[in-house]
Amino acid sequence: MTHTHLFKCISLAILTSGIAACSSGGGGTSSSEITSIGTITGFGSVYVNGVEFETNSSTYRVDDDDAFDDSALAIGMKVKLKGTINADGTSGTANSIQYDDDVEGPVDVGSLVILDATTKTFTIFGLLIKADANVTAFDDGASFDGLAESQILEISGYFDGNQIVASRIEKQNDLDNIFEVKGTVSSYDGSSITLTLQTGASVGPLNISPSAILEIPADPVGLFVEVKLQDQSGNLVAIKIERDDEDLLNDDDDDVSIRGFLSDDGNGGFLLNGIQLVFDNNVEYKPASLEGKLVAGLEVKVEGDMQGDSLLVDEVEIEEGDIEIEAGVIDVSFTDNKNGTVTLNMGNSQSLLVHLDNTTLFKDNTDSDLNDDDSFNLNELSNTDFVEIEAYLDDQGQLKATSIERDSPEDTKLESKIDSFVSGVSVTLQGITYTVDGSTSYEINDVPGFSATDFFSALSVNDVVEVKDIQPDGTAEELELDD
Repeated sequence: MTHTHLFKCISLAILTSGIAACSSGGGGTSSSEITSIGTITGFGSVYVNGVEFETNSSTYRVDDDDAFDDSALAIGMKVKLKGTINADGTSGTANSIQYDDDVEGPVDVGSLVILDATTKTFTIFGLLIKADANVTAFDDGASFDGLAESQILEISGYFDGNQIVASRIEKQNDLDNIFEVKGTVSSYDGSSITLTLQTGASVGPLNISPSAILEIPADPVGLFVEVKLQDQSGNLVAIKIERDDEDLLNDDDDDVSIRGFLSDDGNGGFLLNGIQLVFDNNVEYKPASLEGKLVAGLEVKVEGDMQGDSLLVDEVEIEEGDIEIEAGVIDVSFTDNKNGTVTLNMGNSQSLLVHLDNTTLFKDNTDSDLNDDDSFNLNELSNTDFVEIEAYLDDQGQLKATSIERDSPEDTKLESKIDSFVSGVSVTLQGITYTVDGSTSYEINDVPGFSATDFFSALSVNDVVEVKDIQPDGTAEELELDD
């Protein structure tokens, strides 16, 4: 393993009171208050939205209960963090960390749908949820392959305009009979309540227990609330109703950093987690090629200031990887726990170099997880490890990982746009060339059994292709085209 100590200068435009200064020393002499809403991507401190936050003096509020340290948190939790950020833009201090799940309850019978090999959807109380095998963090017995109807799950994630995209799925005890659901009150008469969920689905009317804790006004219609439910012999009864913060922000929060999915506001603009985004000509796009290409459903990180119910955008950065890699590690080089590169074995003496930083989600699905926190640091990675990576090409043409998961060795895979191909001979993607032979199998739009002639006739440059190289030896055992 090599340890190349490189000075890395990353400037995040999250300070509106001044320009974030670059530092090679890992810290700054000044700091600014910040509100950050995003997924926990790593520990050893807490990493949220590309910043490493020290938590020695932090307060914690987890699922409406006080907590005492980072052990109450987990990879994939969507949290609201308030604190300060140093002048280097990549480190800071958390004053408070708040987590609350989006929904908790049994998977509705008949709702589980397998969209493809890595994507499933299901509903809980009618709320549509999407699980991604490569991105969603699973815990406490939950797994992508093991998702099943009637399982009791706790979900954390982001609303993309149609569904909750799960960043974390945690399995609850099968005997658990206390659930949670959030929505806008559409009807209420003191003895029952009906909610409209973010997806537009309706829940209710739900009977309210005579002993229920009601932390709402006498007329809560139109308010966004959290309802705690108890399953009483098959009947769901509300035992607590409290007002909830739908977007987790105050209307005067400055220096805000939010991760989420863009959704259409119906007027040619965009919402992020239900917050109206306001753009001007001074917005910085990362990568620069992102300008003019924002679309609903795109995962981004946005930084700016709240003014009333709107967020004035300073910077928008893509958070979505469209390149998938599964391969063995050849080499690791790092400057600190999360910043560095991994070199991957792609077969036949070919390799890919992937860059990682504080924004990368680090997941660990192996027995090598030293701290039992479902995460790892780059100094724990070795050339005997196998990883699954989602990445994209940045402005410099470098592969940048949005997520990396250490897992048990499997077949080497690469999914990306085609650079070039020679019909019946080879395909090249991300500069890696794979030859084909008589044993190569071909699939188009999830339908197997195509001939080489049919496959290459349907293929064009920039089409997305998945290559499976089992050995790996540079010869493709399987080629899949998503037309």
